[in-house]
Amino acid sequence: MLNKISQKIAAAKIFILTILPVLVFALEPMTEGELSTVQGRDGVTVSLNAAGISAQQLSLQIDTPTASQSEGLYLNNLQLTKTGTKENWFSTDIDVGSNANGPLLSIKSHVDTSRFSFSSMTLNDSTRSFGEWAMVGGVDFRLINRGLFFTDDLNKPASLYFALTDAKWFYRQNWYYHANLTFDNLDFVWDMPEASIGVTNDGLRLYGDVNYLLNFDLLYKFHPDQDMTTVTANDKRMLNFGWEGTLYDTELQVRGGGIWDGSEVAGAYDTSARTQGLNFGVSWNYKKNQGDGVKSTDLRWQIGQGGGEQVLLEFGDWRNLQDSSGNRAPLGFDFRNITLDVVTAGNGPGGLCWGAATHGSGCSGKMLGFDTGLINSYSNQVNRTDGGALMAAIRNGNLLAYSNQVTISSNSMAPETYDWGLIYTLANIDANIAMYPGGSPSHVTADSENQGFIIDLLLMSQTLDDAGNQGSNWSRGTHFMIADTDPSVNMGIGMLNANFLLAADDMRLWIKNSGTVGSAAYGGGIDLLSPRVRMQLSAELAGVSLPRGDDKVAIADVDLNLEGLVNFRLSPPPDGENFLAYSAAIRLYSMRDTTDSALVSGQGSFWSIAEPGRPEVELRLANIEGDLAIVDSKLELHERNHGGNGESPQLEISNKIVFGGSAVQRLQDGTEGLASVPGGALGQEVESDIYFGSDRLGQLVIPNGSIRTTIGLLPQE
Repeated sequence: MLNKISQKIAAAKIFILTILPVLVFALEPMTEGELSTVQGRDGVTVSLNAAGISAQQLSLQIDTPTASQSEGLYLNNLQLTKTGTKENWFSTDIDVGSNANGPLLSIKSHVDTSRFSFSSMTLNDSTRSFGEWAMVGGVDFRLINRGLFFTDDLNKPASLYFALTDAKWFYRQNWYYHANLTFDNLDFVWDMPEASIGVTNDGLRLYGDVNYLLNFDLLYKFHPDQDMTTVTANDKRMLNFGWEGTLYDTELQVRGGGIWDGSEVAGAYDTSARTQGLNFGVSWNYKKNQGDGVKSTDLRWQIGQGGGEQVLLEFGDWRNLQDSSGNRAPLGFDFRNITLDVVTAGNGPGGLCWGAATHGSGCSGKMLGFDTGLINSYSNQVNRTDGGALMAAIRNGNLLAYSNQVTISSNSMAPETYDWGLIYTLANIDANIAMYPGGSPSHVTADSENQGFIIDLLLMSQTLDDAGNQGSNWSRGTHFMIADTDPSVNMGIGMLNANFLLAADDMRLWIKNSGTVGSAAYGGGIDLLSPRVRMQLSAELAGVSLPRGDDKVAIADVDLNLEGLVNFRLSPPPDGENFLAYSAAIRLYSMRDTTDSALVSGQGSFWSIAEPGRPEVELRLANIEGDLAIVDSKLELHERNHGGNGESPQLEISNKIVFGGSAVQRLQDGTEGLASVPGGALGQEVESDIYFGSDRLGQLVIPNGSIRTTIGLLPQE
C-alpha cells in the first residue's frame, strides 16, 4: 500500500513559531485509575496552540504496481479548526513507568472541541465526488501497554480508551442550500480496561472486554441556515439509535490486503489471495458465560424518536442461539472477513452463490453478481462503463443472538420492561457493495449529477445445512420471529430457517430536498432508487421453543420473490409531529431478458405458500407485474397514556398502498433522474396468474385502488 500525503499548511512560519514554545518536557505521573500502582518516570508533554491546520489533499493510492488495478481515494481541501475554549487545543502526554509485573508505556492525548471538514471525497476521477463532510467534537485517547504493542491474552496488561464526545457529523451531497444529514448528539466510546494489544503475523490485534457506546440522533435539514457546523430548530429529527454496554471477549483484527484476485481453490474464490487494501475482523459475545443473568452493564440496543420528547425502545438481555443439546453458539456476533478497497472497473470480488455456500465456479446454486464499474440507468453525465469504485465485501458474517427483553421509556414515562423478543438472527452473511461518486439530480444545470452516491448492492443471508446447501439449521440459522420470552412460556413464532436476498443495481442514494423550505413531509429525505432490484425471502412459517428451537409446530413453507424498479424514501415528519415517515414506488416487471440477468431468478415476481415439506401442494401468485406505491405511511412510538385514557405503550405502523393508475403520482416523483422507466407508461394495472399446484386457476387484475392498514404492537396486560 502506498500512501501519498500532500499538505498545504496555512501560514506555515507563524504556525511553527507558535508551537515551538509549547514543546514542554516534564515529570508526568500516570493517573489511570485502573493502573494506580504504576510508578511515574520522566515523560514528555507535547501541546499545540493554533487557530487551525489545513491540507490541500490526503490521498490513499492502491495497487499502484499494476496499472490496470491502480485506483485512489482522495479527501480534498481538509480543514481542522479550533472551536473550543481551551488554550492548548491539542496535547499528548508520553510517559514510562512500571507496576508489579514490569515496565509500562503510557500515551494520553486530548483534542479540544474542533471542526474537521473536507470539501469532497473523490476517486481517481476528480470531477465526481461523494459529497462534503464535516465533524464537530472533541477526542480523548489513552493507551497503556508493555511497549507500544505486546500480545498477552492471559494477563491482558494493556488498557485502551478512545472517545468522541457530544459530536455532530454533517453530510451533504451538493453545495450550500441543498439538503444535508446530521448525526447529532454523537457519542462514541471504546473502552478496554484490561486488554491484549499486539501485532501478529496477520496485523494489529486487540482482545478483551469492551465498554462500548454509540449513540446519535439522525437529523434532516433543508433550510438556508445550514452551515455544517451547528444544529438549529430547522433540523428535523428523524430517529435515535444507540448501543451501550459490555462486549465480552471482543477480538478486533486489522490486516493488510484488499479484494481477492479472482483465483480459486476447489471451485471457490480464494479470499486469501488479496490485492492491496485493508481488511478486518471483529467478534464478541453479549454475555460472558452461558446462563449469566441480566446485568445493568449488558449491551442494549436503543431505537426511537430523535430528540425532544423521545419515546424509545430498548432491546436487552441478548442470548446466543443454542443447539439441541443446549450448547450456545460460540459467538453472538462474528464478522471475520470485512474488506475495504478501491478498485477499477472489472476488478470486483466476484459473484455470490445463492442456494449454497461455495462462491465461485463450484456453486451448486446460482451465481449472482454485477459488472463493477458499469452504470447505465441515468443520464450521460452519470452513466459510465469504466468507473472506479469504493468497494466493501463481507464473507461469512454471523449474528446468532437475539434480544430477550424490551424496555419502553420516554421523557415523561418511567421505563417499563417486558419479557418479549424481536428475533432477527442472520447466518452466513455475504455482501458485495460497490460505491460510485455522482448521481444527485438536485440541480442538474449546475452539475449536481457529479455529486452523490451510486451503489451496486448484493446482500444475502442463508441458512445452510451440513452439506452447505439452503436447508435447516436452528443454531446457525437465519430466523425472523416475535417471541413471548416469559420463562413460563418462552415460545416464538415467525420465519425459521430463512434465506434472505437483497440485490440492487445502479441504486442512487440521494439526499433529496423537500418541496418547501422549512417543511419536510414525504417530499424530501433519504431517497433510494434502483431500476433493477430483486428481493427474496424463503422460510418455514412455524413456532418453536426458545432458545433451542425444539417443539417445532410447522405451519407452512413460504417463498416471496419480487423483481423490478423500487424507490424507497425515509422522510422527517411534518412540523409539530414526531414520527418516521416513509413511502415507496414500485414497478414489478420481468427482468429475465435484461442485461443484468446474473441478478434475476428467471421466474419473475411470485409469492408461494405450501404445506410444510410438500412443495407440490402450493398456492402461488405467479408472474406478478404492475405498479404500486406506499404513500402517507409512518412508524410511530406511543408512550403509556398517549391518548389520555390509560392506553398501553404501542408501536404503530400505518400504511396506505395504492395500485395501478392510483400509483402514477408517486412513481413520477420517485423516478426523477432515470433515463427511462423500464416497462413503458406509468400506472400499469397490477396483475398475476393464480396457480394451485401445477393448475392455473385464473388471473388477478387490480387496475386501481388502495388499501389502508394499521398494525399495532403492544404488551399484553
